[in-house]
Order: sequence, then C-alpha cells, then structure tokens
Amino acid sequence: MNNSDSYKILEVNINGTVSSLIILTKEKCWNKISDKYLYILTDINEFEYVDFHELRTKERKINSEKVPKDIDTVLKFLSEIYSDLYDVNCYIFKSKKDCTIIEIQYFRKSDLDSEYLEKVRGNRPMYHAKMLLPPNKRNDLEKFDVNWNNDGII
Repeated sequence: MNNSDSYKILEVNINGTVSSLIILTKEKCWNKISDKYLYILTDINEFEYVDFHELRTKERKINSEKVPKDIDTVLKFLSEIYSDLYDVNCYIFKSKKDCTIIEIQYFRKSDLDSEYLEKVRGNRPMYHAKMLLPPNKRNDLEKFDVNWNNDGII
C-alpha cells in the first residue's frame, strides 16, 4: 500500500475516532471543548516506567513539552509507518477555550513479541477513543474536568 492510500485510510479512521472521543468527552466532562484540534504523537513504547503512577508522571512531563501539530502533519507521519501500526489510541491531552490538543498514542507491530506478530502481521490497525477517569470520580453521572490529569499544566 502506498503512502497516499494509507493517508486516506488513516484520515477516515482517525477523524472517526476523534469524533467518538469528542462525543464521549461532551458526555463525561463539564468543559466546553473547542472544535479546533491540534495533535501530539506518542509512541507507546517511548516511556520506561515501573508503575502506572510513574508512567502518568512521565507522560505529562514529556507531552507538555511537545509542540502540537496539525492533522496533515500527523497523518503524513503515521502513513509512513502505516504497515507497522498495530493500535492507535486517541485521548484528550488538554482542552483550552481556543484549542483542544489530542494525543494520538500508537503501538507498533514491531514492538510485539515475535509469536504474536506472526498472527497479526497483515492486520490493519485498531483505533480507540479513550478517556482517563479521575480516581475520585464517584459515579457515572458525575461530570469531571477534562484537564484533571494535567495537574495544572495547561
């Protein structure tokens, strides 16, 4: 598959996943979400960590230093590694009045163990809209701040 074809496939799937993410965010969060989107990319394996808390701390620090990019730049990069993409996850990294920054985390097939890689080598990537829930959330009806995970880094 050439980059042009993979670009188009990624465009449809990522835009659909982001739409699902925005719907989920509007249902679960009280913030007004800007419809101007910028993106940061994260290779899931770029972080070394011992536990979930350490992972979140490192992610926040590193992601807050990344320069957000437009969708075209992100799609061009991902289309170059399309054949190696296994899983693509979209999260709201932060939302401000004038812009929503979406983190796209991707997991490469080449990072899978060799036995499992043989089973999924020809598969297309999976796409997921995900949201981290605050630890103090008491019930499903209670809305929360979409930026809760940034600890004031906005």
